[in-house]
Amino acid sequence: MNMTFPGETRNVADAVTDPQLRLLYGYWCSKKRGRAMPSRTDIDPVDLPGSLWPHLILLDVVPEDASGEARGPRFRYRVLGSTFMHAFARNPTGEFLDEALPARNGYSEYVTGIYRDMVALKKGIYTENSFTLDGQAVPMFTRRLSLPLSSDGETVNMALASALYEYDRSPIEGYLSDKTGFRAITRVVLDD
Repeated sequence: MNMTFPGETRNVADAVTDPQLRLLYGYWCSKKRGRAMPSRTDIDPVDLPGSLWPHLILLDVVPEDASGEARGPRFRYRVLGSTFMHAFARNPTGEFLDEALPARNGYSEYVTGIYRDMVALKKGIYTENSFTLDGQAVPMFTRRLSLPLSSDGETVNMALASALYEYDRSPIEGYLSDKTGFRAITRVVLDD
């Protein structure tokens, strides 16, 4: 397993090998214009190739609630590409990520942790993981790029992400369930 830890950074060229994710990262960097991160208003999906649209996600960052419970921020799906609708077999728009994703093998906590680190570090994070799907001998492989957005240039209030899946054969609708096995492979904080 090739894991890095929060705070440890690597150059994007060393970590992100997929051309579409590199393109998304380059687009995100071009929209920063000297800031730590761009805002949502800087992002126009029309500027990105249509082949990336089914794999895009926009998440709202919802700050810790006033109860003082030490949960940290939560993340709510604002926009999801068609790839994710197929994975969930429904439209989870408006749902919190920690409630929508399967908890089996720590997957929900794994993905939530990616976004919590992204918020804390105000940097992009690249991850890879695999899924073992029922009825498939070869695991599905996922490459994910998670990028912070900020309306004030300081506080992360949204995330732009893309997840690309590689699989032996197309999985059935609703494959992202508690029946899915999961294994983390790589987690890298990106430095420009």
